[in-house]
Amino acid sequence: MGTLRDLQYALQLKIEELRQRDTLIDELELELDAKDDLIRRLQGELDRLRVTLSASGSSRLKRRAIRTEPIDHEQKHFSRIALTSHRKSPESQELIKTALLENGFTKHLERGQILAMVDCMQPTTVSQGSCVIQEGDKASLAFVAEEGKMEVSKAGQRLYAIGPGKLFGDLALLHSHTWTTTVKALMNIRLWAIDRQSFRAIMLKSGLLRISQSLELLRRSSPRSQFGDGDYIIRHGCPGDAFFIVSQGQVRVTERPSVAEEPVCLSTLGRGDWFGERALQG
Repeated sequence: MGTLRDLQYALQLKIEELRQRDTLIDELELELDAKDDLIRRLQGELDRLRVTLSASGSSRLKRRAIRTEPIDHEQKHFSRIALTSHRKSPESQELIKTALLENGFTKHLERGQILAMVDCMQPTTVSQGSCVIQEGDKASLAFVAEEGKMEVSKAGQRLYAIGPGKLFGDLALLHSHTWTTTVKALMNIRLWAIDRQSFRAIMLKSGLLRISQSLELLRRSSPRSQFGDGDYIIRHGCPGDAFFIVSQGQVRVTERPSVAEEPVCLSTLGRGDWFGERALQG
């Protein structure tokens, strides 16, 4: 049997281990929140595009509700959207990929989506003194600078400079709007650009593929589980190895801000809602 000092030391190690684990969980939750926010924004774009493309205008995909009708027609439609590949040197590919991974918006995309964006980006050059972006014009492209330097201004007032390896104009990928700033080339520059339609096609194809795979998984294996009033289905910090769809009753989603505080109710799920979807990603 160990001495009291040995037991105290072991307890301190365990406390430190738990503290580090809590810190890691907090970091992962922040990353998940950012990704959820990105999903909500992309979902809005997905809904609007589907309404435009659908003859009936009634097919909407909601993140918190599984739709069991066939999606083969939509998959065939989006598979016909041509994504043009543009040749790049390994150095250019790495520069674009790094720019996407360092951007606050695109860094939360999946690896396949990042690589598809890199592949679709097309080269363009702008001469010294010309505008890459003109304030007031309609926005439809996002850019990654490979060579040269640009100046960003608003209403004639210089704001900052942009150099190689940075993604800018990324809001144009999410929705149609007009530029609020001007970006002018201070020298002859080389850029890589991607348009909103190509970005949407990448997001839709990858999203529909994941939905199809998830539904196929659910068709192959769909055991039923029952829980009583007050039972815990998922506990904070426990491994997530199951995906659930509410078929009857209600599920309350709570979060404990800290160990000393009481849980706070975030939402209440009902029939058709799902949770634990990260388990489907392995």
